[in-house]
Amino acid sequence: MNRTRLRRATALLLTAVISLSLFSCSSMSPSEKFNALLEELPAWAVNGDSLSVNFLFENPESFGIEPLPYEHDFASQDDYADGAEEIRTLLERLHDIPLAKLTEDEQLHYRVIEDYFTRSLRTYDYYYLDNTYLGSFLGYQAQLPLLLTEVHFNSTADIDNYFYLLETTKDAFRQYADYEAERMAAGYGMCQDMLDGVIEQCDTLVEQGCDFIADAFNQRIDQADFLSDAVKEATKARHKTLLAEAFLPAYAQLSEDLSKLTGSPEPLGLAHFEGGQAYFEVLVQSSVGTDLSISGIKAKLMTAIEADMLAMQALLTAHPDIDFDVLGSEFCDFTTAEEAVDYLAQATAADFPALTQLNYTVRPVPESLRDNFSPAAYIVDTIDSPLSSPQSIYLNGDFAPDLFPTIAHEGYPGHMYQNVYYKSLQPPAIRCLIDYGGYTEGWATYVEHYTPQYAPNQSLSNELYVLNDHLSLLITALLDIGVHYDGWTLEQFREQCSYFYGELEEEEAKEMYLLILESPGNYLNYCLGGLLFQQLRSRAEEALGDAFLPVAFHQVLLDAGPASFPILSDLVDAYIGKALGR
Repeated sequence: MNRTRLRRATALLLTAVISLSLFSCSSMSPSEKFNALLEELPAWAVNGDSLSVNFLFENPESFGIEPLPYEHDFASQDDYADGAEEIRTLLERLHDIPLAKLTEDEQLHYRVIEDYFTRSLRTYDYYYLDNTYLGSFLGYQAQLPLLLTEVHFNSTADIDNYFYLLETTKDAFRQYADYEAERMAAGYGMCQDMLDGVIEQCDTLVEQGCDFIADAFNQRIDQADFLSDAVKEATKARHKTLLAEAFLPAYAQLSEDLSKLTGSPEPLGLAHFEGGQAYFEVLVQSSVGTDLSISGIKAKLMTAIEADMLAMQALLTAHPDIDFDVLGSEFCDFTTAEEAVDYLAQATAADFPALTQLNYTVRPVPESLRDNFSPAAYIVDTIDSPLSSPQSIYLNGDFAPDLFPTIAHEGYPGHMYQNVYYKSLQPPAIRCLIDYGGYTEGWATYVEHYTPQYAPNQSLSNELYVLNDHLSLLITALLDIGVHYDGWTLEQFREQCSYFYGELEEEEAKEMYLLILESPGNYLNYCLGGLLFQQLRSRAEEALGDAFLPVAFHQVLLDAGPASFPILSDLVDAYIGKALGR
């Protein structure tokens, strides 16, 4: 689960302040100018009134951010225009600093910042396509209940800000409903099936309630040593009232408001909207961090699909007696996710740089959110908390052996390990705010398919399970492109699925189609990102032969932090050259 998106725009005057404070002194060296910019960027990139401040920082003031009462995010067209202009100004200031005169580490940070904001800027031309809030799975309203259980309470101000967020949820949701009506009027709104999915998600939460939010809140209040016992009880009582009289009614109101709208009768991908194909390509290149065109991506996916199919065919031909009924059930005999995480940390230690410490908790996904939640998720910790701070993994239901690769993806050596490792390097704060989906999800997908070789129980069914899972992800990414770039209708989608999966029931095909429809390009973060990581590894293995060391290769990628694949490719080439003594 991603931490946040960097802000789209602000009305702050910080741009002018940065310009004056950084460049008014001609005696500053290039490194001094650049490091001054690095220090200023967190306050520029994150709105002080965003809930993300609470998730990103324990002490935001130390980063120049003055926390304000939390507001639910929303950006107007003017905000987009202002944000684009601010990014252009940032890039101009960055380009005033000579890259060649910076240190090696500074050059990497420079390249990543330049690359990230240059890619992000391209999405600003597609306001109605890019600026969305509602969705049954990844929509803000769907994620908000769980986010509330993770808010940090380090002061009374945090609690007051949290309460203000609850009090204003209904107003924010009405704004989202009005905005969706505006998108529909402009020809960009959700189809009726997607609209119904959001309404159903809201109704489910209202019906089942949010006791899990109250329980999580009460636990944190009990641990708040800056409150007296009497204040703790009064705070809990007020929270209970706000949930009942403000928060849940906001979901009921959103359901009612959306029920008054009429979405398009036929579900269609981005290709059917004005500028949709161009936006999809820009979105994928920005999020994944790649310069590949959509046609280039399709070619890579098809090559990988063919390779997986041939590998599966060879495995099944050599072992026709593989029991399909036990696929995924033989990885381990563990009964808890904690056992799997702890085992993976030990079993893969030789292949990944060591962590000095790791503290984590596995939490259950609340019942009312399970139908609209992934099998598991990792919640990113604040960037300035101690390394010993507990990390959070959410598990949707009970642990089962077939979740062993999923735990590698979310826990170790996936998201949790990756995040804690990079944090241990103490990079500039802005580097912890920048996120490429292709890097984070690609890495987690790469290790998800890499670590089953270390499963306690090895079997041919495990090998077939991993191959099938990888193939399914490749196919889903190809379907993502088909829906959003090639413009497949639901019927065309079903026909294409039959090529890979055989004949699908209409409802099954529709469920898959709507999931892809709601999150354009999302599967490419996982699939293409993982594929590009694997190709970097293959390049290094081919060049180095027996001199290739997995731990050294992984360290190159992890030390880089979130970055685009052209940058990662250059770093891997440098690693290969150094290993060969060039």
